Amino acid sequence: MVFVRRALAVFLLFVCMTSLLFAGGTQEPASDRKVAGSPQSGMSILGESDASVRFREVSGRIVEIPKFPKRTVIMHNSILDLWYMAGGTSLARLRGAINVPAEAKDLPVLGSIASIDVEKIMKLEPDLLIFSGTSEYQRKISDFFASEGVASLGINYENYDDFGLIFDLFTRLNGRRDLYEAYLIPTQEKVQSIIDRVPKGVHPKVCILFASTNYVKVETEETVTGDYCKRLGAVNIYRESAFEGAGRVDLSLEYILEQDPDLIFVTTMGDVEKCTARIEMEVSSNPVWASLSAVKNGRFHYLDKSFSIYKPNRAYPEAFQRIAELLYPGTDFSLGSGEGKAE
Repeated sequence: MVFVRRALAVFLLFVCMTSLLFAGGTQEPASDRKVAGSPQSGMSILGESDASVRFREVSGRIVEIPKFPKRTVIMHNSILDLWYMAGGTSLARLRGAINVPAEAKDLPVLGSIASIDVEKIMKLEPDLLIFSGTSEYQRKISDFFASEGVASLGINYENYDDFGLIFDLFTRLNGRRDLYEAYLIPTQEKVQSIIDRVPKGVHPKVCILFASTNYVKVETEETVTGDYCKRLGAVNIYRESAFEGAGRVDLSLEYILEQDPDLIFVTTMGDVEKCTARIEMEVSSNPVWASLSAVKNGRFHYLDKSFSIYKPNRAYPEAFQRIAELLYPGTDFSLGSGEGKAE
């Protein structure tokens, strides 16, 4: 691919930064092979031919992505990990260590999810750009590269359903359906085996606190941890329709006291010690906090951010196992020797 001169490229980038030009889509039909979709996100695989896969993004845009890309750039590390699991490689990655496979640790760093070095991407001359489909900033970058003839694919990775769909899509694009059989099917079977062992008729009430170094919020069913709890039969006290579609909402100690959850989980973003101090300052220092059943019964748990904030990918079975054990102590959720562990 031949790029225009730098000055012209910067000008075009400025233009695309000020208007959404959803370029790169196609309405051309593909063959009627097996399709798949994520009911919550709206993404779906619409069809597949020998040369390409037709996909509907969360935005509704339909794209025809050529198979077997040689020069892929990925602008989200959770997606990067899945891409490598599905037999792909990338020319670059974002800053951070979590969800960066060992083979990608020494790749050029493009910046952060909301601050990307576009010129560095240009120099890499990609033939496929995979970006976060919910980021308007990243979509504008992808629109610019689409105007230069680069295929672009917007991925929205929010929950366990999305994991299955995205991995399915990636193994199709990379021509590695053997990895679909090797990773995805066993992972789904292990997770389902955990769900099947949840005690019938038992639905513990749970409150999920999200702590950063600056504030504390409450998570609904629309988050990573909220999704685990919902699938495992727990009742999130912030599940009501008033919170529908929101991942995190403002904390109301009065509401939590009224609902009196059986368990309280805490997810953290940033320095854990500072997040713990924030929880102490805003929540647990209140004298009424000790009256909650979850606190009195020792069911107040800080969760590892590797699976409560970030996506565990091939370690989903371990993540579901950990949450299930906390929700239903005394029930055997063992996976067996070596099962569910990230390789």
